[in-house]
Amino acid sequence: MNARFSTRFHLFRRIAQASWFSVSLIGAVIIFGMAALYIAQPSPIVRLDWKIYDAFLPLRAAPEPSPVPVIIDLDEASLAAYGQWPWSRYLVADLLFALNDYQVAAIGLDILFSEADRTSPERMRESLQQDKGARLSLDGLPRDLYDFDRLMAEALAQTPSVLAAYAHSDGTIDAALLPPSTSFIERASPDAMLMEDTLQPRQNAVLPLSILRDKAPVGFINISPDADGILRKIPLLIRVRDNIYPSLSLRALMLGMETQTLRVSSGVQGLESIQIGEQTLPVTPQGEMYIPFIGPNGTYPYISAKDVLRKSVPPEALAGRVVFVGTSVRGLLDIRATPLDPLYPGVEIHAAALDTLLTGNAISVPPWTPALQILGILLSGIIAAFAFGFARPRIYLPVAAALIAAAVMLSRHLFADGLFVSPLYIVVTVALIGASQVFLRFWHEERQKLILRNAFSRYVSPEIVKRITRLSGNLFAGEERKLSILFTDIRGFTSISEKLSPDQVVKLLNCYFTPMTALVREHSGTMDKFIGDALMAFWNAPLEVPGHAGHATETALAMQEILLTLNEELLANFGVNIRMGAGVHTGAAYVGNMGSAELVNYTLIGDNVNLASRLEGLCPQYGVGVIVSGETRDGCADMFAFQYLDTIRVKGKSQPVSIYTPMRHALALTRHEELLAWETASEHYRSGNFAKAAPLLADLCERFPETMLYRIYAERAQILLATPPADWDGVWIATEK
Repeated sequence: MNARFSTRFHLFRRIAQASWFSVSLIGAVIIFGMAALYIAQPSPIVRLDWKIYDAFLPLRAAPEPSPVPVIIDLDEASLAAYGQWPWSRYLVADLLFALNDYQVAAIGLDILFSEADRTSPERMRESLQQDKGARLSLDGLPRDLYDFDRLMAEALAQTPSVLAAYAHSDGTIDAALLPPSTSFIERASPDAMLMEDTLQPRQNAVLPLSILRDKAPVGFINISPDADGILRKIPLLIRVRDNIYPSLSLRALMLGMETQTLRVSSGVQGLESIQIGEQTLPVTPQGEMYIPFIGPNGTYPYISAKDVLRKSVPPEALAGRVVFVGTSVRGLLDIRATPLDPLYPGVEIHAAALDTLLTGNAISVPPWTPALQILGILLSGIIAAFAFGFARPRIYLPVAAALIAAAVMLSRHLFADGLFVSPLYIVVTVALIGASQVFLRFWHEERQKLILRNAFSRYVSPEIVKRITRLSGNLFAGEERKLSILFTDIRGFTSISEKLSPDQVVKLLNCYFTPMTALVREHSGTMDKFIGDALMAFWNAPLEVPGHAGHATETALAMQEILLTLNEELLANFGVNIRMGAGVHTGAAYVGNMGSAELVNYTLIGDNVNLASRLEGLCPQYGVGVIVSGETRDGCADMFAFQYLDTIRVKGKSQPVSIYTPMRHALALTRHEELLAWETASEHYRSGNFAKAAPLLADLCERFPETMLYRIYAERAQILLATPPADWDGVWIATEK
């Protein structure tokens, strides 16, 4: 009876283990698959994201548009009254003067005046002479009407106008032709990308005539439609070669506010915000601003250019406003698609952008979105896998509905605050895990029934055991590989442990090792073992880690940095501070499963492992926290600054080993003068010129008395001066201590 019970118990346990493994595996595959899908951003998923963005737009819409932007429309009535487009420039000049009489704050011309006006009498006379050989007399015509471009230039000089320009990359413009850049004040974090590196460079531009752009600033009318052809954002800043310019709407606002300078903030990913006056607007890393369109065509007031020219517009309709001159006539091809209207006049886009600039109502995709999305996929996936895999069926729908609703409501709440974080990936993760786990659960139930029916009819096939054994034997197979190896050790731990009880020692080590091992894992390292208060880790096995020397060095430096904070906790809890040394070496070692037939450990052996351990032991001799070998330094020379320490011979190696201490570039910059002096002194020392090295080292000791390294070399130099070596090879220590 007991034997039968034992057999059934083990059988059900194996079934439960198989079910748990399957549920976990499928859940993990879907979670990591969705994370990879988010990182890859395939076009169909991106389009769905855009549709969600469009559906959320009413959440961010202001109840009423700003009264500031007004559109002066070159509409059908204006074209009927004054002729087809393009108009003669004297008529455009009249329009500018008329708007100025209405005391508008700024005029944005959404029109490219890149070619000379062919209707100017002077140019007509030249054309007739060249093409027909005819002479056109301008006698009796006032001299100031000979050139309509000059008339418009005079109008630009007397009115608050902004000319349109368009940037592109077909060909390359002569830098001398570009107008002056706008003034910027850039505030950047220490690791930030510079503004000029963030903005996509364009090599050419369609500019207004030089006679015109000499009289008025320019603003660019580039737009950034998404792949589905719908416009959701515009670039506020445009880079043409090495010059950076604002968009038409931003430049018009600057003119209206009488400011010549923009403030920009940059972060690690690129631009973060643009400030004009007291208003700060979030932008994409490429300087684009999402526009929360609040309605279709006609949201902002349109006034016919004909009515402005005939002075039939009420003064209050234009006084103090920022006006954009453009056209809503479809035949002139300035029609765009927005989330709320597929036939949206391009000139009204500038009005909508100005509205956003004035109200600060812009939408942004925050830089922490990827982390939040991955975390959301992970958490929702784990909860869904557990609920669908192991809970009762009656909670399936409530759990799925709760997860999806939470994702959607959080996304809606963030969007109402101006942040777009799509719930799509969480919704799809929950749906896929739900469908797969429900199918898997029913499949397991049928499988369990089959196993129970056949439980006592046969034994487990030996072939299954052979396959498992064969697979297990190949896991983590041994091989020789180039690795970066890290050893750390707590200084004076024996004396520290004597002051504490055994229980406190264990707690102290746990408190110390927890952040240290986390740093190893965060930087793609493999934990090998703990040896008392020492730690051993390595990089580039079992999986390859590109740039593993840099990862290992970064981990060692980060350990020293985190120890500063950790010591505060240790002092509060245990009454002690600890110091730690770290040694890093890069070289070939044999790595794989090693041990007995019953117990194995994935570890590595070789003389390079011993060298890494010995480097760690040299830290107190030189008064530094981290020592790396020359091989490690060569593997990450551009990532850190390095100070030369010594050249030593270690047991088991005939060739000397150069050792260095790494530091971050920011620290090296603050120590630039000191390090330069040390480099000069150490070069004299290594070359055997002790007479020159000694005074330099003495000076370093006087200036930096706390630095043990300089005292060591100053003492050596005096000894070597007194007793010059017969054959100096730069190696002082015959064997390391």
